[in-house]
Amino acid sequence: MGNSYDLIIVGAGPSGLLAAKAAGENGLTVALLEKKADPAKLSRACGQTLPSFNEYLFGNICNYNARNQRVCFSTDGFSFKYDGPFQNLYNLMIVTPDGHRVAFGDYDEQKRKGDYGRVGIAFDKEILFRCLLDEVKNCGVDVFPGVNVDRVTCTADGVVVEGSGQSYRGTYLVAADGVNSRVASLMGFNNERYYYCNYYALSYYMTGLSFPAQDQLVKITAFMKQGYVYAYIVPRPYDGEYNFLLLTVDPQVDLEAGADYFMNIAYSSRWFKNAKKLRVMSAVCNCYEPIAEPYKDRVLVIGDAASTQELENTGAITSGWKAGQAISTAVLEQHIGIEVNGISQYIEWWKKAYINRYNHEDYIKGFAMPYIFDSDEEVNYVFGLLKETIPPCFNPYSSPTRQAMNKIAPVIKKERPEVFQKLQRKSLPAKELFAGLTKISTPVS
Repeated sequence: MGNSYDLIIVGAGPSGLLAAKAAGENGLTVALLEKKADPAKLSRACGQTLPSFNEYLFGNICNYNARNQRVCFSTDGFSFKYDGPFQNLYNLMIVTPDGHRVAFGDYDEQKRKGDYGRVGIAFDKEILFRCLLDEVKNCGVDVFPGVNVDRVTCTADGVVVEGSGQSYRGTYLVAADGVNSRVASLMGFNNERYYYCNYYALSYYMTGLSFPAQDQLVKITAFMKQGYVYAYIVPRPYDGEYNFLLLTVDPQVDLEAGADYFMNIAYSSRWFKNAKKLRVMSAVCNCYEPIAEPYKDRVLVIGDAASTQELENTGAITSGWKAGQAISTAVLEQHIGIEVNGISQYIEWWKKAYINRYNHEDYIKGFAMPYIFDSDEEVNYVFGLLKETIPPCFNPYSSPTRQAMNKIAPVIKKERPEVFQKLQRKSLPAKELFAGLTKISTPVS
């Protein structure tokens, strides 16, 4: 058969691997192209977590079956092996610049519930990649590492994909190449999408943190001279090891300076006195409006490549599985000579589970703190009014914070009307909030 396939998938991340697994198990001939020389190696900053275990996310409740070492999506009826270490996560804690703590879930209560109290897990993504690569190879998928796609040509009955001196022909193409998707750009999917900004991340694997719990996520924030930065301290599934993940959407912010500030100056510095850095990674991600119609000319754009910034690992996995099943159905329908409806099944799911279910503007405005408040003092004041425990949530597409803020809004309006006015900016369209940022940012190609 050479380089001719039923399906070509570009990108061997979570969505691409699950699309390959689904299509391979259904008997399709599949080529999985990945630009990295080693598809199992993690090369960019990532929190390496699976949310959300206590609610539906993109139509599924995710779970980890430690007994059989399977990541399970029972709603859609699929699972895959993960035989690496994992760490239960029982709640998220926001710590303000002055040290006030806002809890999403009562940590002690959630932990007493055991596995049923976890909001997600932390895992080793390189092991996850290795397990998934083993599965896709076992179901007949051809994996081609080191292929950097630079051309896609649509034909009457398929597509031709070229890159790194190689050419592959397929009946369908799935673009699973992430937030900075080359295929989406080549095929013109980004032409009508509104571009907001870039999302910058810097990740340090660390040991020696003096931190209260190994099974809790913590978010910290700061206004520095350069601009606003926030960070997550995410447990890794290895004893005493953490992922210190710094984030900003402002290209003027130096994330290394942010790390130094949190580790040596801010309230959080007390946690880092004996900390040691083990590994450093970074990432730059485009932030666009989502693609509402992710299919044309036998090319289907899935996962993070079609979303605003990302779907989290859980959403990317679900998207990949749904896409692989949809393409498999379409190929079967075509071969047996009935009307081809398989692709429409994915589009229907995509619109129901993502486009119509979640507000991408609410998601992108989660990064808008520096365009609402001006100082740590204002953040301390507003979040300091949040005294009650917020319902457990580890899902950026859900917003229990909004209800909590609504309760304290009258107090803010009375005590600090100037802060209340700033808080109202959150209701502005995202395009307006990020207008200045959009002018100084450039999409990554």
